[in-house]
Amino acid sequence: MLENGFAISEAISFLQYADAKQDVGSMNKQLQNGVPLHEVLLKHRFDANACSQIYFAERHGEMVPALKEAGAYLLKKHQDYHTFWKLVRYPLVLIVALFAAAGFVRSILLPQFEQMYLSLDYTPSRNLRLFLAVMEQAPKWMLIFVLASLFSASFLHFYLKRKNPLDQAAWLSHIPVSRFYYKSYYSQFLAREWSFLLKSGFSVYEILHMMESQNFRPLLRDTAKFLRDKLLAGQTFSNALSTVSYIEPQLVVLVRHGEKNGRLDQELYYYSQISMKKMEEKIQNLFQLIQPVVFVMIGIFLVAIYLSIMLPMFQMIDVV
Repeated sequence: MLENGFAISEAISFLQYADAKQDVGSMNKQLQNGVPLHEVLLKHRFDANACSQIYFAERHGEMVPALKEAGAYLLKKHQDYHTFWKLVRYPLVLIVALFAAAGFVRSILLPQFEQMYLSLDYTPSRNLRLFLAVMEQAPKWMLIFVLASLFSASFLHFYLKRKNPLDQAAWLSHIPVSRFYYKSYYSQFLAREWSFLLKSGFSVYEILHMMESQNFRPLLRDTAKFLRDKLLAGQTFSNALSTVSYIEPQLVVLVRHGEKNGRLDQELYYYSQISMKKMEEKIQNLFQLIQPVVFVMIGIFLVAIYLSIMLPMFQMIDVV
């Protein structure tokens, strides 16, 4: 709408037709009172990552591309959420059903087999006894594993909350599960915003000052302060950037190259586009891997339940 000559207030007014839940009158009133757009959106619980893109766009002036990319980010986030939910929904139902079946086997079938063994004065083979013991204890150990995982995740969450943003980022950048996605997201985000700001004529010091002036993204604020202190100590921007734990090494190499040829803004923009595509491909590959792995685990557990029922029956038939 901005591309077609509409004002931001008119674009926001259109939201009442697209989303009746948004308080359009309050948003426009805040804009008329001089409240920046990113603050207005934050107060109405818009995504903080999208608002940070708008915050930088208010400085470098590329509002239309920033809003497009923020919209694409939100749409992709929504699509990824629904894709992930579709992948795990059916396996979760199967897992719940298997837990119920395992409980049935443990509490009803296995005691029945034990009583039959006693009545027939039959001693199962060592392998069968071991297998039945494992099946009897499996639900308990699986429950312990789930509870331990939830406890560990909760402990890590509260532990990280007590640390400053840079220490949190250092932790998340070294966890194998989140390392690639965390570092890739922030590296491409900073590369894109810095490219727009440099293209608009801002110096590195001015860009860091902008990052340090906001409070809704504490990690960006503390990173800017950290980098500014390194620059004041006499380090180059690329050397200072190499000490930031969550920045990809490829971005540091690109910044070092851009410092020499004077085209840092262009190279940062190209890097951000390439990095975003790689991250999206990785996410898609992860989604494609999740469901087969879950189904294989379910299949193994299902076969184990089947064997726990059939093996005792076959051995008893042989005895009879």
